Amino acid sequence: MTAVPAVLAAALFGCSTMSPRSRPPEPTSPTNGAIVARVVLNAGWFGTRSPYSMTFHRLKADGRPDEAVFVTNFKSGRDVYLLDAVPGRYVPVSVRYMRQNNSYDIGFPEKALKDLAVGVRPGSAVFAGRLTVAVKGRAGKRSEFLGADLNKEAEIAAMDCALKDLDGTLWRDMVARRRESLGPSEAAVTEKGKVVPRQSKGKYTYVDMLGWGSPVRIRGGLEWRQPQGRARIALVWFTQDMREYKSPAEHLAALRSAGSPEDDHKVSEVVFCSRTGYEARYTTYFYPEGTLVGSLVKVYLTETLLVPEPEGVFFLHYRAEKAHFEKFHPQFRAFRDKIVLNPNPPLPAGAAGRP
Repeated sequence: MTAVPAVLAAALFGCSTMSPRSRPPEPTSPTNGAIVARVVLNAGWFGTRSPYSMTFHRLKADGRPDEAVFVTNFKSGRDVYLLDAVPGRYVPVSVRYMRQNNSYDIGFPEKALKDLAVGVRPGSAVFAGRLTVAVKGRAGKRSEFLGADLNKEAEIAAMDCALKDLDGTLWRDMVARRRESLGPSEAAVTEKGKVVPRQSKGKYTYVDMLGWGSPVRIRGGLEWRQPQGRARIALVWFTQDMREYKSPAEHLAALRSAGSPEDDHKVSEVVFCSRTGYEARYTTYFYPEGTLVGSLVKVYLTETLLVPEPEGVFFLHYRAEKAHFEKFHPQFRAFRDKIVLNPNPPLPAGAAGRP
């Protein structure tokens, strides 16, 4: 492996010397996709360096690289993103890092390239691996590629960060779909170097990293309340012997009609913990008791996830004042991504799996 100054690298690899965007670029076509890569540059005594960008070749039908090169157009910490990628197969060929105001490219060995190729499908996000490089020698001239980690936990960790990095963009939905398809993580959750215990509530387990205080018991589950009262998150599990229980079809019909006239009443089918779920966002208005209608009103947005199960119905609710909904939404998504639904009992023969 070799490292060369950025100006020379631009000639060798066709790389642009422009810096990555400070904000993610939006897609130019709904059929384009995204590549997420995590890069660890171990620099010995100098610790771990952050990648600046990564260069990809697109492969032709015969497996040979096209002449064109593609440079990641967004970065955050150890993660680099090639966003708005036309569908096809891509292989990373080099990674760039900064040192003393100079940038250097480290090329990956040719024998490793065939194992690093990833396919971008229309409207999807793909993980290119957790790539580890030992930066050695002056300006990294004797650097060594240590390997690529493509296992489930490595991808989950990268996709969880991607959900935060790309929040508020059109890329988040495709990353969320990929993250949901991976299922729950089995890795321990840590905060400030300490393991945060996973709590069990019968049907589900959760990790409380909200910092909102202990949850309160509500009918069918638990509710967390933001200290200033601006947001709430509730986990609810209605079994068939509870008065609140309705058939999945009835709950789904109620979800479609929830909200106010300005809502689109759209219910999206999602994957949650490897199950089929249904998600909707809607608006509600609250008039304090004793006030005239229209004189004082609070507007709330609610995001609800409904998951039908053989023995009941699982709900996850996030509600916040409209002015604060986006502020607390990343915390809700991080909380949501760590919920695990326990395995279902075997279905009776001929039982339906959907409402």
